[in-house]
Amino acid sequence: MFPGRPPPPAPARLGDVAVPIRVIQWTTGPIGRAALREAIENPELDLVGVFVHSEDKVGVDAGTLVGLPPTGILATNDKARIVALDADAVIHAASKAVGTDTSAEDIEALLTSGKSVISTMSYTHVPTVSQDVHERFQRACAAGGSRFLAAGEHPGFMFERLAVGLTLLSQRVDRITVQEFVDCSHMPQKEMLVDLMGMGKQPEEITTESPVFRSMSVEFEQSLAAAADALGLRIDEIRAEIRTAVGKADVVLPVATLPAGTVVGQILTWTAYHAGEPTLVAEEYWTCTADIPEWELALDGHTVRVIIEGAPRMNLELSVDLAPLPELGDLSGGVVAVAMTAVRAIPYVLRAQPGIVVPEIFGAYRWPS
Repeated sequence: MFPGRPPPPAPARLGDVAVPIRVIQWTTGPIGRAALREAIENPELDLVGVFVHSEDKVGVDAGTLVGLPPTGILATNDKARIVALDADAVIHAASKAVGTDTSAEDIEALLTSGKSVISTMSYTHVPTVSQDVHERFQRACAAGGSRFLAAGEHPGFMFERLAVGLTLLSQRVDRITVQEFVDCSHMPQKEMLVDLMGMGKQPEEITTESPVFRSMSVEFEQSLAAAADALGLRIDEIRAEIRTAVGKADVVLPVATLPAGTVVGQILTWTAYHAGEPTLVAEEYWTCTADIPEWELALDGHTVRVIIEGAPRMNLELSVDLAPLPELGDLSGGVVAVAMTAVRAIPYVLRAQPGIVVPEIFGAYRWPS
């Protein structure tokens, strides 16, 4: 507990989980800061450690990192020290952008030490990532009596839980499509927008072999596999493609001007097939302008559209306001949403049997054999 704060009354429980739950925050990027803030302010949680990458954050009080009063918990970049802490759960919000990605090794060590891990990294269907990683996580959970859950908004929630959960209303499901709409016009770096994403290039330069597409394929193939498991659906193959739209005039953006005739929009698609039929479809719409009349766009904040073809046909459109939230340190609504998928899961994960936790979707449709 923090200096000066009275100990909680005992015995206190959240369901059948003792509270406060002792938590560690792993990294403090935007998602990590949102989770850290909740770990400090939520009386059901007791922050006991913070791991950071940046040297300038080492030794800084956790409260200071998120604009709150001091907590007495100082950030460290010593992984061994974090692993040695006595804690119930770790909110793992590592970023692939920080040096070498050691997430699998870090998660394995934390699980082996007896701490359950809830990660916002791309592990929504661990066997799809790697059979080796899947087996290592299973062994680590068995050794530590711990649990692992992959959280996240999309992938993580929108297809695997929201879309699948809607099938409770279905007598028959033929196909599920989840579309995410991303307004790229405010990207802060030209390198990200042009060099990595390919905006402003010729259509023939945009292929499924690009590094950014391959990276996203790892995420969305997991999303489809996790949804298929929940639906009892066997996936025979996943096909990927990219469609592009070109601008009729120059598109002037804060970081670059996209010349007329170059790419201003992309649809990245992953389709899971069963018995020769497309059954699960994930589509990412990247746009730098709303002037793409041939596409049915939804660009109000961060928007996800779910289409379920079957009996009955259903359409759901969900928008998350991305505006900064002053009461939460000006973090964006999208960042907070991702962080909360991890924080809210903590007591449910701790109630589960040791191992890789797969959230049950009560009443979901089951695909015919």
